[in-house]
Parts: sequence; C-alpha cells; structure tokens
Amino acid sequence: MALALLFLVCCASAPAAEVDLSCMSHSVLGKKPVTDRYKEYDVVLTNRCPGPVYWTMCIERLDPQSHKILEVHTPSGVVEEERKSRVNLQMKTGPDSMSFQKRYQEFYLNIGYAIQPPAKTSCAARQCESEISELRSQIDANQAVWQKAEANLSKQLASECPESGWGKTEEVDSCEAAIREALGPEIEKLAETDVQLREQLVNSGQGGCQLHGGDLFEKPRR
Repeated sequence: MALALLFLVCCASAPAAEVDLSCMSHSVLGKKPVTDRYKEYDVVLTNRCPGPVYWTMCIERLDPQSHKILEVHTPSGVVEEERKSRVNLQMKTGPDSMSFQKRYQEFYLNIGYAIQPPAKTSCAARQCESEISELRSQIDANQAVWQKAEANLSKQLASECPESGWGKTEEVDSCEAAIREALGPEIEKLAETDVQLREQLVNSGQGGCQLHGGDLFEKPRR
C-alpha cells in the first residue's frame, strides 16, 4: 500500500510536457496611410498547427514625446488550423505640443498561445523602456540641439535677409543661400544622427521588446 501511494505521489508531481507552438507565427504590417492623423498596422497571426490555437495579446501604446504608456489593449481570440487572424491598430500622431518633430505613437506587442483557453501573455513596456533609457536620452538630447539649430537658422534668415514689400529679390535669395550654406551642414548632421539613433532604437529590441511605429511624421521646412 505504501509503495502504491509513493508511486502515485511521484507520478502526480511529474511536470507536464510543454506544447510546442512554434507552428504559430505573427507579423506586423504597416499599411499605406490614408490620412496624416494616424498610421495603421495589421498584426497578422498565422496558424500552421494541426488544430485551433487560442491567442491573447498585450499591446502597449506609447506617447511619442514622453515615451510613457498611454493605453494597454489585450485582445484575444482563436485561430483555426491553416487560417489567419488579424488585429488592426491605429497609431495617432504626437500631441499638439510636439511642434518640432511630430512622430506617430509607438507600441510594444507580446503574444501568448494555448491549445486550451485561456491563453496568457505578459506586458513588458516598462521593462523594455528601462533597458533603452540611455538611448532614449541620446535621441531627446540630439533633438533638442537640432531644434535649437533650426530655430537659429530661422532667426538669422528673418533678421539678416528681410524681404521688401515687393517680395523676394535676388539679394534676398543670395543672402538666404549664404546662411543656409553656413548652418546647413550642422543641421544635416543632427538630422542624420536622429535617423541613426532611431534605427538603433528599433533594432535593439528582441521578442516582446521589439518597438513598432514612431515613424517620422514631418520634417521641419527650411
């Protein structure tokens, strides 16, 4: 009797085998924008498993200026064998106070799968942002210098190359060209640095820390 009881306890404590759900995959597809107010993305789940799979997501939308979490969405569902499920996302542009470099909202995406409901997943934006805080600071600092350089350019154009009441003249055009030639290289370098840093930002994340969205919305006009 004692041996039978020991056998049952032993078997009951054995860990359950994990189910391999590598047959599930997802992609994040940017759609052609139809308005400047937001940019759309489709999260597409593809089921190549031998049966239906339940899924749930944690989608965390970030403010493009403060990088703080604005909203958390947790859609869920089931996708049948050899079928796809699609979740549409709309990333809005930055707030009105973001007058220099407007960008779309960013988002993190985590997905969990299960063969029996409910599927579970975790949200990781806070942890992910802490890992890239130094890179965020570099981007913000570069942008502050860039904004100051653009403002200085505009100020010099207005003060040193005033237009007459008859509109632009050859003298005004020549004056503006000289100032842009002098200040342009610095501004272009700052713009290139912004692109390089943002590429690092997007490429540094792995798995649930992959950052999506935040594409450049408009460049300052010179």
